[in-house]
Amino acid sequence: MTMGVNCGHTIGGAGYGAVGFIKESNHTRLVGYALMEKLRAAGAKVVDCTVDKANTQAEYLVAAVALANREDLDWFISIHFNASAAHTGQGVEVYTYEGRQYQNALDVCSNIAAYGFKNRGVKAGTALYVIKNTKAKAILIEVCFCDNGQDVALYNRIGGADTIAQAILTAFTIRQ
Repeated sequence: MTMGVNCGHTIGGAGYGAVGFIKESNHTRLVGYALMEKLRAAGAKVVDCTVDKANTQAEYLVAAVALANREDLDWFISIHFNASAAHTGQGVEVYTYEGRQYQNALDVCSNIAAYGFKNRGVKAGTALYVIKNTKAKAILIEVCFCDNGQDVALYNRIGGADTIAQAILTAFTIRQ
């Protein structure tokens, strides 16, 4: 199995991502790199589709998709943390092309929700550039809300990035 993993957003400047109780771009990397390590240990070929620097959000998105489309991936996984205008959003959600209910996507949601996060389900992400333009089956995971104190406290309490990476891994390795 060949997996592309994108640690969402740049590490600074354009496309940096949400900032709340934690910084999205920092934690996408913690989760993403933990996931890459676990996937390799499980025998998968892993393609790092992370883009650390870009002049614009559009440049970042094009570069991430280009990295993914250079390889014949079975899956493209983009890691993100959500935010809401009122800072009241909670839970995990996964975006797929046209909201396709891939079992792997459903399992990512339920595996992360099993730790106590609200399961917001699998949703249509067709308008999201990385979902729409990646050749492989693609999912974009919103782990939890980085601007919600309860979500962030739960994320930290359960072990943070390593635990989330394991939950994602399990959704894919059970089908190998």
